[in-house]
Amino acid sequence: MKIIEPFNPTTGKFNSLYGCRNAIFLAGPCPRSDFSDDWRIEAFSILEQLGFDGTVITPTNSHFKRMTAEFGFTQEFAREKQVAWERAAMHIASAIVFWIPRDDAHPARTTNYEFGEWYKKPHVFVGWPGNAEHNEYMACKLKEQGKTYFKTLDDTLAAAVTALKENIGPWFTSDTHFSQQRTLELSRRPFVDITAMDYEIISNWNKRITIYDEVVHAGDFIDPEKINMLKPFLSFLNFKTLHWILGNYDRKIKDQIEQIAANSGRDVRLHERDYRLSDGKNSYVVVHEPNDFEINATPHDIILYGHIHGRSFAKKNGFDLGIDYHQYSPINIEQVKWFTNAMKYWDQNVYSDSCNVIFNT
Repeated sequence: MKIIEPFNPTTGKFNSLYGCRNAIFLAGPCPRSDFSDDWRIEAFSILEQLGFDGTVITPTNSHFKRMTAEFGFTQEFAREKQVAWERAAMHIASAIVFWIPRDDAHPARTTNYEFGEWYKKPHVFVGWPGNAEHNEYMACKLKEQGKTYFKTLDDTLAAAVTALKENIGPWFTSDTHFSQQRTLELSRRPFVDITAMDYEIISNWNKRITIYDEVVHAGDFIDPEKINMLKPFLSFLNFKTLHWILGNYDRKIKDQIEQIAANSGRDVRLHERDYRLSDGKNSYVVVHEPNDFEINATPHDIILYGHIHGRSFAKKNGFDLGIDYHQYSPINIEQVKWFTNAMKYWDQNVYSDSCNVIFNT
C-alpha cells in the first residue's frame, strides 16, 4: 500500500499524482496543529489489515506552515496549491471515503463543501461515529440518493475496498477527446475549461471502472496535437485491458499511439476499424464512424459506435457510445443490453429524418 500526502519538504513541491490508479482519497476533517490526532492514522492501519494494495491519498498537510516559513510560499499561494492538489486527487481517485467525526476540535467546515460536491457520485462512501455532531442533514441527503452512512471507520473503509475489487465489465465509451479545446467548444460540453473536462471524464471513469475491468473505447481518445499527454492519461485510468478502436483523430497519429501504448506498461490493444464481442445472447460490433466505412457484420449484429457526439443516438441496428450522450461517463455491459432490448420498442419517431410537418401554402 502506498500513501501520498500533499507536500514533500525534501523537494519543496507538491507530490505528483502520476500513476494513481486504484486509489482511495480520505476526505474529512484535517487537524490544524496536533497531527497525531488525525483519524487517517487509524485508517492506514485498517486498510493494511484489509489487504488493500492500492494508493491511499490523504489531504492532511502537516507541512503547511513550513511552506510559508521555509519555502517562500505566501499564505494565499499555499492555500491555492493545496486546493488544486486536492481537486486533482479527488477526481483521479477510484473511491472517496468521507469519515466525519465532527466535534468542536474538528468542525469539518471544508468537508461540508466537499460532501455536497461528491455525495451523489458512485464509489463515494460516508461514515461517522455515534458521537459525531451535526451530521443529520448529511444523513438526509444520503437517504435521498438511496445511500446510507456507516457507523464505524472499519465498515466505511471495507465497503470502499470491496467496491474496488468488483468486475462488472466490460465497459464501453467513446469520444473522450481528452484535452481537446475544439471538442469542448464545438460539442458545447458544460465545463469551464479543458482541465475541468478532463477531470470530470477521469473521475467518471475511475469511479465506475476498476483495475480488473475490460474497457472498449470506440475512438478519438485524445487531442492528436497533445499526444505527449497520452502516457499520463493511461497512467491515471483504471482498466485491466483497454480495447481501443482508432477514431478519425486517432488514425492521424496511429504510429505514435502504437509506440506510446507499447511502452505504457498497460494492456492496450489497438483495433484498426472494429472490435467484436458477445454477451452470450447478442453479438456486437464496435466501430468509430457509423456510416463512413462499410461495416462487416450480420443483420443480427448490434453496431456500437461513436463519432457523432450524441447528435443522433439511435440507428435501427445500433446506438451511440459517445460520452456526450451518457453524462460524460462510460456504460457497462448491462446498460448496453438494456439499450439493445429497448431498440425492439423504438418506432419511426426515433428514426425519422425530420418531423412530420404539413406545409400550408
